[in-house]
Amino acid sequence: MRISEHPDPDAVAAAIADELLGLLRDRQRSDAVPVVVLTGGTGGARALAALGAHPRQGDVDWRRVRFLWGDERWVPAGHPERNDRLADEALFSRVETDPALVHRVAGSDAGLSLEDAARAYAELVAGIDRIDVALNGVGEDGHVASLFPGRPELLAGETAPAALAIRESPKPPPERVTLALRSLNRAERVWLVATGAGKAAAVARLRADAAGGAGPDAFPAARVAGTRETVLWADAAALSGMH
Repeated sequence: MRISEHPDPDAVAAAIADELLGLLRDRQRSDAVPVVVLTGGTGGARALAALGAHPRQGDVDWRRVRFLWGDERWVPAGHPERNDRLADEALFSRVETDPALVHRVAGSDAGLSLEDAARAYAELVAGIDRIDVALNGVGEDGHVASLFPGRPELLAGETAPAALAIRESPKPPPERVTLALRSLNRAERVWLVATGAGKAAAVARLRADAAGGAGPDAFPAARVAGTRETVLWADAAALSGMH
C-alpha cells in the first residue's frame, strides 16, 4: 500500500483530482471508456468538488466515463443523504456526462425491495469487465463502502453477488446497498481516503492490518486492494497515529 500524504484535506482532494484526471485522460487516449467507483462522505465530496473545479477538467470527455457507486443509502431518489446526490451537486452539475453510463442504485421509491435493488445492481456490476479506480472513504471504525467490521457481509466469498443488501447498518440510515469486497477488489486501483485526526486510530489499525496480511479479523479497509495499486490518500492529521 502506497501512502500519499498531504498537509490538509483540501490538498488531499486536489491531489486525488489531479491524478484521476491524468488517468482518465490517458485511458481515453487509448480509446477506452474508463470506469470509476465513487464514494460518499466528506472525503468523497471534496474529491468530486476538486475534480469539477480543476483547471484541466476539460482534458476529459466526461460523456465517455462510466460511473458506479461503492454503496448507496436506501432512501428515495434525490434524497440529501444519497451518495449520488452528492455527486450530482459536486461534479455532475459542472460536467456533461452520459446518463446511460452513470449507474445509480435504485431509490427506495422505485417500487423495488431492498433485495431486488441490490440484485439488480449486482447484475449490472458483474457485467462490467473492468474497473479502473475504486475510491473508498475510510470510516472511523475502518469501514469502506457499507462493509462494516464484524458484519457477515465481509465473509461473502467469490461466489457471492457483486452487490449486497445491508440491513441494520451501524451507521444511519439502516438500509443500504453496497458492493461486495470481491467487486471492490476487481479494481485496478483502489484508492483509500482518510482525513482528519478522527481517522488517526483507524488509519494506524489499517496500516498494521495491511502489513500483517489483512486476515479475516482485519479492518474492512485493510481487505480491499487493487490489482495494480493500492493507495492511502491521507492528511498529516489522519497519519498522526503512526508518527
